Amino acid sequence: MRTYELRILGVFLVLFIAYLLIAFIVLEPLGYYGTPELPRFADPWIARAETIVSGGLLYRDVFTTTPPLINFLLVSPALVSGLFGHRNPWATLSFMTYFSLFNLFAAYLLMYMAKDRKEGYRSALYFLLNPLTFGNSLLRRQDESILVFFFSLALLFLVHQQHWRASVAIGLTLLIKLSGAVMIPIAFLRTRDWRYLIIPPIIFGLVFAPFLIAAGQSAVFWDVTKRDTQHPFQFGGISLGALWSRAHEGRSLISLAASSAILVIGVAIVLALIAWKPVGLLEDLTLLMTAALLLSPKLHCGYFSLLVLMMAPLLHKYRIEVFYFIFGLLALIADMYKWPIENFAVAFSLMVGVFLVLIAAMIRLRWPRKVESAVITL
Repeated sequence: MRTYELRILGVFLVLFIAYLLIAFIVLEPLGYYGTPELPRFADPWIARAETIVSGGLLYRDVFTTTPPLINFLLVSPALVSGLFGHRNPWATLSFMTYFSLFNLFAAYLLMYMAKDRKEGYRSALYFLLNPLTFGNSLLRRQDESILVFFFSLALLFLVHQQHWRASVAIGLTLLIKLSGAVMIPIAFLRTRDWRYLIIPPIIFGLVFAPFLIAAGQSAVFWDVTKRDTQHPFQFGGISLGALWSRAHEGRSLISLAASSAILVIGVAIVLALIAWKPVGLLEDLTLLMTAALLLSPKLHCGYFSLLVLMMAPLLHKYRIEVFYFIFGLLALIADMYKWPIENFAVAFSLMVGVFLVLIAAMIRLRWPRKVESAVITL
C-alpha cells in the first residue's frame, strides 16, 4: 500500500508541474490570470478571507454567494497571497497549489474506497489523469476541487457503510456547495437509513443559523428570484442554453422557465428510475449527477469534476475509459472557448459533444450487457 501511495504522490507532482507549465506558457500571456498588480479571480475569495480574519461577518460585511465553510477553508491561500502583497505570480500560484492539493487528497480517498488496493490505485490514477482534474484546479484555478474532496470523503464512508460518518460528511459537503444534496436521495434509497435525511440538514442548519440571524436576508444565497446566487435556475456558464444565448446576441434557445421545468422533471424521472431499478451506489449517483448537470440552465465547467470523481472507479468494469477522458477534455476546451477566446459557437458545439459522450457513457452504465451484445452482433 505504501508503494501505491508514493506512486500517486509522484504522479501528482509530475502532473502539477506539467499543468503549471501550460498555465504560464499558454494562458498567462493571454492575461488569463490578470496582471501582476491585479490578479484575476472568479470570486472575491481574498476579500472574504480578509473579512473573516479581521473579525467581520460573511454575507453582511462582504458579498458572499457560497456556504460558510468553503470561505473559511480559503483563508489559508489568501493569507499566503497576502504575504506577497496579492501580486502575481504568487497570488495565483498560492490558489493553484492549494486547490490542486485537494486533488491529491481525493485521489488517496479513492484508493482507500476500494477493497482491492490495486483497483483503488487505478481509480486514483484515472482521476488524476483526467484533463478536468488539474485543468479546473490549476489552469482555471477554481475551488471545486475542495467540493470534490468532501464528496469523496462522504463516498468513502458510504461505500464502507459507516452511516453516521457518511451522513455527517454529507452535511459538511452542503457547507461547501449545496450540490452536496445530490448524495442524500441516493444514500437513503440504498440504505433506507433516516440519518441521511435528518443529519445533513441539521448540520447545515446549525452552522448556517448564526450567519442567517446576524446577516438577515443578505445571507440567503440560494434565492431563486435573483441572479448570480447559488441556484441552478438561471442561464450561466457552459450550459447549452447559456452558450446559445451568447452566440446569438441574447436570443434564447428555450425560455428560462421551460429550461428550469426540464431540469426539475428530468431529474425527477431519473430519480424514479433509480428507485425502481437501482444498479449500484456509484452508478446511480453518477446517473443522477449527470442528469442534473446536463439539464441545468447554469453549468460551470468545474461541476463536471464531480463526475470525474464518481466515474473513476467504474471505468474498468464498464469499459468507459474513452468516454471518460474525451468528455473531460471537451468540457475543458469548451470552457476555454467561452473565455478567454470568446467563440461561443465553437464552445456550444463542443458542449454538444460533451452531452453525447456522457449520454453514451450512461447508457453503458445502465445496460452494459445489451451494449456489449450489440457490439458483438455488429
